[in-house]
Amino acid sequence: MFSWAGKLRYAWRRHGPKGLVWLVVYNVTYHTLGVVCRVRHQSSVDDFDEEHGTDTDGTRTIASLDVVASPVALYAVQYQPTGAQLLRDQLDKLNIDVAQFTFVDFGSGKGRVLLIAAERPFREVIGIEFSRELHEIALRNIGRLPPHLDRRAPVRSVNGDAAEVELPKGNLVCYFNNPFGPPIISRVAERLVAHHRDHGCHILVVYVVPRHRDVFERSGIFRALDETQDAVIFTTVPGQAA
Repeated sequence: MFSWAGKLRYAWRRHGPKGLVWLVVYNVTYHTLGVVCRVRHQSSVDDFDEEHGTDTDGTRTIASLDVVASPVALYAVQYQPTGAQLLRDQLDKLNIDVAQFTFVDFGSGKGRVLLIAAERPFREVIGIEFSRELHEIALRNIGRLPPHLDRRAPVRSVNGDAAEVELPKGNLVCYFNNPFGPPIISRVAERLVAHHRDHGCHILVVYVVPRHRDVFERSGIFRALDETQDAVIFTTVPGQAA
């Protein structure tokens, strides 16, 4: 197991004293605010797993996962499932022909969001998860997907770095449930900007617990379509380029 002392030494070497201080402050702030978020999620607990026979509930810290030694883990946020109704409400607001879009969940964990997205006839539903342990749980959950849902939208989980996995061609609905800090989400946003610029695709971003929304606001191609206390939806504007 990669010790916390080892992680601190690695962060010191990689990011220097200023970077290490930023990471410490970020993680302390995250875990403090996380208590509030957990209370909020617990107040809207649903029976998703009971209904589908899946294993998507529970919270997993990064330190408890197989990726603890990965450099990316320094910026990752613990796994915590999205409330089913919260996601359905956000998808209802998109006002698009979902058959023309691929749904991508960045930091898909155990796959709950994938199963909910598959209720709609997206072109495809894809999850990207850098923990092999969570990815394998997601594969088992996808295997339990009712056949009628599987026919509406093909579903798959990819084990990899969200900032490196190749984006699917065409229009995208991109989902983020506060999966990682600025260094990673900034790289993902840059790739989405390039995807829009190079292919002229329509991209919608559903960002739950949007702690780093400024990354998209500064991109030059996204504008806010809808906003609540829990989430913000960004959309690219047709003809707009960075």
